[in-house]
Formats: sequence, structure tokens, C-alpha cells
Amino acid sequence: MKVNIKKLPKSEVELTITVPYETYQKWEKKALEDISKNIKIDGFRPGNMPEEVVRQNVEPEVIKATTLDHVLPQTYAEAVQKNDLQVVTQPKVDIKSTVEKEGDEFVYVATVAVMPEVKIGDYKKIKVARKPVEVEAKSIDDTIQMIMDRYAEWKDVERKAKEGDRAELAFEGFDEKGEAIPNTASKNHPLILGSKTMVPGFEEAVISMGKGETKEFEVKFPKDYHAKPMQGKKVKFKTTLNRLEEKKEQSLDEAMIEKITGKKQSVEEFKKLVEEDLKKEMEHRNRQDHDNAVVSEVIKITKADLPEAIIEQELSVMLDEQKRRIQQQGLSWEQYLGHIKKTEEDFKKDHRKGAEERVLARLGIQHIIKDADLKVEKEAVDKKIQEIISQYPEEQQKMVHEHFEKDENARQNIRHNMAADKLIDMLSK
Repeated sequence: MKVNIKKLPKSEVELTITVPYETYQKWEKKALEDISKNIKIDGFRPGNMPEEVVRQNVEPEVIKATTLDHVLPQTYAEAVQKNDLQVVTQPKVDIKSTVEKEGDEFVYVATVAVMPEVKIGDYKKIKVARKPVEVEAKSIDDTIQMIMDRYAEWKDVERKAKEGDRAELAFEGFDEKGEAIPNTASKNHPLILGSKTMVPGFEEAVISMGKGETKEFEVKFPKDYHAKPMQGKKVKFKTTLNRLEEKKEQSLDEAMIEKITGKKQSVEEFKKLVEEDLKKEMEHRNRQDHDNAVVSEVIKITKADLPEAIIEQELSVMLDEQKRRIQQQGLSWEQYLGHIKKTEEDFKKDHRKGAEERVLARLGIQHIIKDADLKVEKEAVDKKIQEIISQYPEEQQKMVHEHFEKDENARQNIRHNMAADKLIDMLSK
């Protein structure tokens, strides 16, 4: 068998595969055997028919198609293996010549995407500084106030509305012609004045209104508003303040802390706990930001002619990730697309650059891990897996352990993540 390889743009290759008559004949013989097992001819048992009998009773095109079902996958796999090609898609096959008589060669062209050649700049020059974590006193106080607000008690008031009050509103939006705009009405809408959860100008207009009062005012939606039809649109709202409440006075004391945590703690102990939680959160966020910064630097120095198939695969993964996030928010994918006025194709267009960067990041990281010989020993992987298992409830630990024992890919993912952590450390300062 002869194989000629031609490189194409976008990391595709064209394999011209020439199959000798003898090889084609071998697979045709196998095809005839397979066919004989699935047909009935008087006087013969299935699978025990001479080739001549099969040929006399089966259309030549059926024999040829069955032969190709053997020839194509077998010879293609051999060509890929012998030439050490890392293919990433199914091949597109174009048959150039078929076997019509003894001595003819079977020739076809298989076009397939392969793993691209990766070129990396001087990664040793990358040094991304880690930011120190400092929890400011104001952050602690603000967090405590936010926690206390969740347990706040409210009382009705009859005065004019002011910032910090909780209002219950009925409103509807109208366009410049005075016609009601769909999806701009609500009957019992709760709103903390000053929370900046409404369109700019809306809450400011409600402040100073009295209970039972109806007011008309105009606001302009931001140009980057999430709903496209409303972007930059002027809307006149007719709003009625149905109810107004103010927050009751509260202070941070042991009774309030017990109400929040269910435990008896001093004020100092509670503040220390809040500080520790804030620090852990900031450390986690800083670590993510730092790791992303390192990956961004790797992307900058990684060059590869990415095949379209790899980009499409990554876009599909990103699409599935977004669908899961939307479902977790209680929305269907169709509702979400309708809300943002886009299609799946729009999503793919918008995220194409991100998909390319994700692929480049993986390729660059894999290249550097190999070049820098960042090995992770089996013992380290085993220890990490034990740490993961210990985080599960006791009744689930056996099942998780068996998962890692049986699934080699799961172990390889752990190994790769640990090697990536080594890379992050190596490129940090």
C-alpha cells in the first residue's frame, strides 16, 4: 500500500492511498463471506456458499459497497498509524479509482484534520506576580452589615420615601406614542431604594413619593442594556407606591449573632470568623485571577494553525456549559435565547475568539509541560485522589474510590491538573 501525504492549510492533510489489487481482493473475499451469511439460496447453508454462487445472486454494487466497508477503515487506519498522524476528525473520503478488473489498483483520497504544530515563544521569561491578600476593616464591616440586612425586620411607614426604604410598586412602561411596552409592567414589585437594581433614574424618581401616590416619569435605558430592543430607548413609567417600609434599628450583639449563626459567640469571635471567610474568598479569587493571567501570557506566545474542527468542538463544549448555567438559573435555553434576542449561531460567532484562545491555552500548556519536563509521580496523584475522596460523605467514598480505580482518564485529568499547577508555579513570582 502506498500513501502520499500533502499538507493543507488549517492543519489538514490529504492522504492519497493506493491499495494494491491483492489487498483489495483479500477484503473482497471477506465481504463475500459476510454476504453469504446473510442471504438464503436453495441448496446452500448460510455462510457456506462458493464465491461464484454469491456473485451470481448478489448485485455487483452490493459486493463493491460491502468490500469498501472493509477496505476503507482498514487501510485508512494503517496509513494513519504508519505515518504517526494525530487525527482529530473523521476523514472526508473521495474515491479516485475502483477495481474493475484483475490488476487494477484502488485509489482514494482521505482529507483529515490533525493536531496542529505548536510553536512556543520563550516561556521562561513569563513571571506573573502574585497579589498579597489583605482584608480591610471596611470590607469586614460592610459584610457584617450585609449579613445583618438579611435578618432585618421592617415596619410600615406613612412618610415620603427615602433611600434605604423598602417599597412595593405597581408600574408600567409606555413608549413615546403612549402605547404600553411589553414586559415593562409589574403589580407588586419589591424594591430597596438605593440598591441600583432598576434602570438608572427609576429609583431616584420613586424617592420622595408617598404611599398611595401615582407618578409619571421618563427614564432612558442604557445603550448596553441586556435586552436589545430596550437599548437606548426612552420609556415613560406610570408608577404607584403601594407600600413603604423602613428597617428597624438593629445592632451587632450576641443575640443578633446567635440569630444569624445559631451559635453563641462574642462580637469579636464573629468578626474574626467573617474576616477568615473573607480572606479565603479573596485568596480563591486572587488565585483564579493569577492563574488566568498566567494562561493569558501563555496564549500570547503560542502559535498554531488551528483546524476548524477543533474550534467547532470547543464551541460545542462552551455551548453546553452555557446551557447548564442557564438551566441552573431556572430558565430554558430557548427562553434565554429569546431574552437576549440571539440564535445559537450568534452565540458561536460571539464566542469564536474565546474558543480559539481556550484551544491555544491547552496546546501551549501541554507543550510547556513536556518541554520543561514537569512530571507528576504516581504517589503524588494517589495522594491527591485520597484528598478528593475524603471530601465526600463517608457513604459515598467507596463509590468515588472505585471510579478513580476504573477510569484511567479520571486519573490522567488529575495528573494533568497537577502538572498545570506546577507550570503556574514555575511562571509565577
